[in-house]
Amino acid sequence: MYYLDLIEIKRLTKDLLPRARDHQVDERLRGWNWFDSPIRPYSNELLLPVWDIACSICPTRRDAWIRHKILRRSVPTTVHQAKGFIVHKLISSMFLKAKKLVYLGYNELRDELIRNAEESIKKEISEMKKNIDISDKDVDDLTDFCKQIARWQATRIESKVLEIKAKYPFLNEESLVQLSFPIATEIVVDGSLLGLSKYLRADAAWMLGGIIFDVKLGRKEEWHRLQVAGYALAFESIFERPVDIGCTIYVSKAGSNIRIDRDFYIISDYLRSSFLEKRDELQMMLLKDEEPDIASNCPKFCVFRSFCLK
Repeated sequence: MYYLDLIEIKRLTKDLLPRARDHQVDERLRGWNWFDSPIRPYSNELLLPVWDIACSICPTRRDAWIRHKILRRSVPTTVHQAKGFIVHKLISSMFLKAKKLVYLGYNELRDELIRNAEESIKKEISEMKKNIDISDKDVDDLTDFCKQIARWQATRIESKVLEIKAKYPFLNEESLVQLSFPIATEIVVDGSLLGLSKYLRADAAWMLGGIIFDVKLGRKEEWHRLQVAGYALAFESIFERPVDIGCTIYVSKAGSNIRIDRDFYIISDYLRSSFLEKRDELQMMLLKDEEPDIASNCPKFCVFRSFCLK
């Protein structure tokens, strides 16, 4: 999922990275300046998830108000959200399993990774069915989709490991893992210095720093880049190293196959300031306890329509 192809590497090395170096981010918009404006949050009393800030499903932000003021718990889970959770868990678990297999001395990973992934898929979907009303057709489609992802990712992982072993035949297991898996997955970072959750979880980041990855299902949305900007700010606030490049990975079906599209971009001043503005606006709205109006163009896919249209 996180291995880049030749074209993507060329774009990174010849375009994005040079532009990021030539047009440096305004120092005031680096996460390590969390103690000063505009990075300093409106309040440290209310810590918000990055997703809550970046996502703008409701034009009036009434969805966030319902989550925090009425439900006071996590958002109700839809079938689409559950699918996303299972796919995220599948991807990260396969990388973790692959690293364990390399340490144990396995030479061929693909079949073992697929077998473990299929067991995990069956278990996760079984748990999902206990909490969500989902049709048999949707279950079959999701199972097939996840198995396609597992087969594709297992092949990519084994190919990368074999490539490294062929180039460096005398590597020990530790070095083989480091070179074969230059990505850290499911990274938890404390965002409280920025008024964000203490338990932010980014899908993946480049081990050497500088790039954050986020996986999405479905269509491209403008707020996806804002979400990665939020993670970048949080990383900078803790590790005090610049994070200049974001990558949103879109996973979808294309006929009988899966499709992977990677959107690379510079985490610019505009993305950073836009995220910070949305953070402050949301904190102010929730702390002032002012109920937002019902949107005149309420999105049909909003999970809170039943609250607003009573």
